[in-house]
Amino acid sequence: MSQYSFNTRDIGPNPKGSALTFDELDSSLLFLSSSLISSGSINDISQSVVELTSEVLILSQSISEIQFQPLSGSNYIFVEANGTPIQNGGYLTASYALAKLTNPTGSDRFSVLLGPGLYEFTNDFNIDTEYIDVVSLTGNRDVYITSSNTIVIGADNVYVRGIDVDTKNFTITSSFPNTIIKNCKGGDESFGGNPNPTSASVPNPGYFIASTFIDCEGGDYSFAGNGSAYGTFINCIGGNNSFGNYCDGIFTDCVGGDNSFATLGNIEGGTFKNCTAGDNSFAPIGNIGDFNLTQILQPKLKECVGGINSFASSGIIYGLLQECQLTLGNFNTLNIDLISGQLVSCYGNGLTPITTP
Repeated sequence: MSQYSFNTRDIGPNPKGSALTFDELDSSLLFLSSSLISSGSINDISQSVVELTSEVLILSQSISEIQFQPLSGSNYIFVEANGTPIQNGGYLTASYALAKLTNPTGSDRFSVLLGPGLYEFTNDFNIDTEYIDVVSLTGNRDVYITSSNTIVIGADNVYVRGIDVDTKNFTITSSFPNTIIKNCKGGDESFGGNPNPTSASVPNPGYFIASTFIDCEGGDYSFAGNGSAYGTFINCIGGNNSFGNYCDGIFTDCVGGDNSFATLGNIEGGTFKNCTAGDNSFAPIGNIGDFNLTQILQPKLKECVGGINSFASSGIIYGLLQECQLTLGNFNTLNIDLISGQLVSCYGNGLTPITTP
């Protein structure tokens, strides 16, 4: 290639050898083209400009690829959620697949961090691998699952936080006693619930759920609705027929609709504090506590509120009810077991405290 002489600026904002921005490089290419044209060798000019332009395109493409690489570390990967809902869903699916390749363990967990935004999947998104946590970056309920597909938890030892599937079933189908779900929301039958059976031959079709739920919200038949609620439930809200046909767990500051908290069975054990439900709740046709040949199970209910026919109105109270209230009707003192059952400062709708025996 022939040598050409042309004038460049002697001074400027960029010291010799420093990197140029794309705008400065573009301006330099235009200036170079203009200078070479004035020197009279068009063929050499064209070849030089093509070569330099190719270098810029390669550099630009490399930087674009870097921008689309997910931010990650040895124990996390971050989904930015800067695309369309379907793109964000695809990035999450791909990121979760990468997380599986790390083979996490109980002492070396992996987190998939989700930026706030809308996510859409072509199929249900399955959280199916132990020790991989899927959590909102902010901790708020700001990861929204759009369209018809939902989240399905199919593994124990996972932590899921800040996901809202709208009115869809936030699905969990097994006990998973080491799984924690926090600040998540779903529709009917979420968090281990099942609809009311159509056949009387299947009186209890739901799941046995032993996970921990904190600040979660579901619709009707949620939180082991028509199943067994044996987990830990803190500040959770369900619709009608929520919180199990049978209960034996920790329930704190929870709210259910009508027919909640052991609506068709027994409160077999556990503790309930400051929980509220509608009519026919807290084992309305079953027992609070249970008796067998070796022991009397004595659940404790404190500061709980139920509607008419609640608190074992047709069964036996073997446990302790303290400062509980019926919004309509009165406690049946005849169904209190004289060995272990007790009411302490409980109220019917007459607002007269009852302590017995």
